[in-house]
Amino acid sequence: MTNKCKMLITLLALMLTAAVSAQNNEKNYYNYPYGFVGVQGGVIKNYSGLLPDRTWSPEAALSLGYFFTPEVGTRLSAAGTKWSAEVPGQEDYDSKMLDLSIDLLLNFSNILFPNRHNAVNVIGVAGMPWQLATPHTYIDNYGSTLVQNYDKWNRGWKGGGIIEFDVAKHWGINLEAGSIYMHNRQHSVENKNRWWPYAMAGLTYKFGFKKKHTEPVVVEETYVPAPVVEKKAEPVVEKKPEPVVKEEPKVEPKPSKVEENIFFVIGKSDVKADQQAKIDAVAAWAKENPNGKIEVVGYADKGTGNAAINKRISERRAQSVKTKLVYAGVDAVRISTSSKGDSVQPFANNDDNRVVVIVGESK
Repeated sequence: MTNKCKMLITLLALMLTAAVSAQNNEKNYYNYPYGFVGVQGGVIKNYSGLLPDRTWSPEAALSLGYFFTPEVGTRLSAAGTKWSAEVPGQEDYDSKMLDLSIDLLLNFSNILFPNRHNAVNVIGVAGMPWQLATPHTYIDNYGSTLVQNYDKWNRGWKGGGIIEFDVAKHWGINLEAGSIYMHNRQHSVENKNRWWPYAMAGLTYKFGFKKKHTEPVVVEETYVPAPVVEKKAEPVVEKKPEPVVKEEPKVEPKPSKVEENIFFVIGKSDVKADQQAKIDAVAAWAKENPNGKIEVVGYADKGTGNAAINKRISERRAQSVKTKLVYAGVDAVRISTSSKGDSVQPFANNDDNRVVVIVGESK
């Protein structure tokens, strides 16, 4: 095994070790959206099927991008390369190329595994590059030079993929490979377009993270009974018997009950503004029924995520609703919370199961 192979295997092992270590930590490093800037280095080749084919040549790239959501982002990249080619019967020539590209980025890891921090991200790339080369010479199958000092902007299409490893809050390491399909303004005798396969590795710096929202901590009050003070016995005073008054039969209050369903957005545990009226209705009932108890049960839909993720988000939803009730004036000791995750689906429609059910009863 050559030294270069050993170094490559060692580098991949280190990146995978860092990725697994970060994956085991469920703490989210950052929230979306965020921006990023990256630098990359690698190789590129003009693979057109024409003779003579060029060899792999070094390439460097600089990119600036932005992820609007965990799934979708975009970037503007600029790449440059230089190579030499041998022309049969003519002098060799040097060629320099500049490639500007607007790319659409799709994070398949966040699409397939939402609502968690993925330390290894598989990202698809689809872009529209503009390519400028000067001086440049295209070669046809007969090995003759057709276009000298080629310096026209050429439009094309690009497709590829990125594997990115998060190694710290702001830093990531990436491997990218793909191909550019370039349509030339001036064609050779064969009138063929050019393929430009490339492979690069680089470093990404992420910035502008959205501050993570933290819900207020509710401190439950503990009831401490007042000390019992013994009273001195008072002298017994004989009282004259009072006239007997016929008492009217007491009317026992009827049991009172309230029930509300608080619905949530997929992957979220914050109570939406349009659900606040339901919270206020439960708080009003609690004020009218001071002896009533309130039960808060969180759920998650079975069609999204997995059992472990849905259990955690249903717990956060139940706690979020309890916090809103306490803010509305309900004593925390009157509220009990529990969560079912996706093990129980109270509604037939999958999306309606992103819900917290509130039941209040006064006997």
